[in-house]
Formats: sequence, structure tokens, C-alpha cells
Amino acid sequence: MWSRTFAGLIIGLLLSVSLVLNLNLLLPIKEDTMLLIGLLLAFPLWAGTQVWSYCFTSAKRAWFKLSLVLIPSVLVNAVLLALR
Repeated sequence: MWSRTFAGLIIGLLLSVSLVLNLNLLLPIKEDTMLLIGLLLAFPLWAGTQVWSYCFTSAKRAWFKLSLVLIPSVLVNAVLLALR
């Protein structure tokens, strides 16, 4: 149970930051609006990922499935930042 909790905390934090960064890089809006959207979305995404980590039967599966979502998001971040 503790390992699933840490998976949700660590990968969930990285995933929420990565998804919000993707959104901010893709939306053509002002910076203050992007900041507000990021602040409003980051915590619910993080909490949702933490809850999702408890849906798996084992900690190994939780780390694996959450990483499968995190890796493409980080790759999209890298591409969008390189094109900027």
C-alpha cells in the first residue's frame, strides 16, 4: 500500500506538472491566464493520479501503468520546448 501511495505522489506530481506544461505550451493565450489554468488544474490532476494508483492490485503494476502515461507526456514536453 505504501508503494502505491508513493507511486501516486511521485509520478502523480510529475504527471500533473507535465500535463499542465503541455497545455500551456499548446494554448495560444496570455501568460496570466495560462498561470491561472495551471494552478487550477495541477492539484486535481495530482489528486486524481493518486486515487488512480490505488485502483491497481499491485504496486509494481501501479508504477508501470503510471509511467506509461508519464513518458509520452514528457516526450511531448521535450518536443514542444525544442520547437519553441
